[in-house]
Amino acid sequence: MLKYILSVFSIIISTQAFAEDIYRLDLNLSNVTFTTIKKQFVIEPAFIQPVSGKLTSKGKFSVLLNPNNIHTGIPLRDARLKEIYFNVMKYPEIKVLGNFDTSLLSSNPQRHIISAKITMFGITKTIDLPIVIVPCGDKIMVNSSSPIIISGAEFGIPSENLINLAAKVGGIPISDKVPLNFNLLFAKEPL
Repeated sequence: MLKYILSVFSIIISTQAFAEDIYRLDLNLSNVTFTTIKKQFVIEPAFIQPVSGKLTSKGKFSVLLNPNNIHTGIPLRDARLKEIYFNVMKYPEIKVLGNFDTSLLSSNPQRHIISAKITMFGITKTIDLPIVIVPCGDKIMVNSSSPIIISGAEFGIPSENLINLAAKVGGIPISDKVPLNFNLLFAKEPL
């Protein structure tokens, strides 16, 4: 009987030793912001609230965005971006996946560049993301340390989508490139 108890105890300890901590994205305190640029100088801010996100103590992360969650503060602009540019009926998800050095989770706040695979409009690209990572107890804050320039054309968004969007606002030229920032707060799940 003692041998059985020790065997079970050993399995429990070894399972805990190899288990990875999971940090879930706090959806209320996290967002991705970007700015559309019209006529080379008219700037219109927007944000997307993430749908889900996870970070593990082994350095894997994932964030899921739904372009249907775009908010610019102007409902008509939101609808046009969703329907005309992002075609959310056909492409309802933007996925961000990657890995990073686990030492970033156990050290002081620092700047780092991590690679992430971003899938949008059915195309996956690897993009380097400049971040500031701040581990603090059971929470980890990950923010962009500078804007990331994203081009819709690189992800296969047809130029017609942008042309059609511009036509809806009087033919005003709209840039295909947008500066993007993110603020992500992950909280450790209880065991």
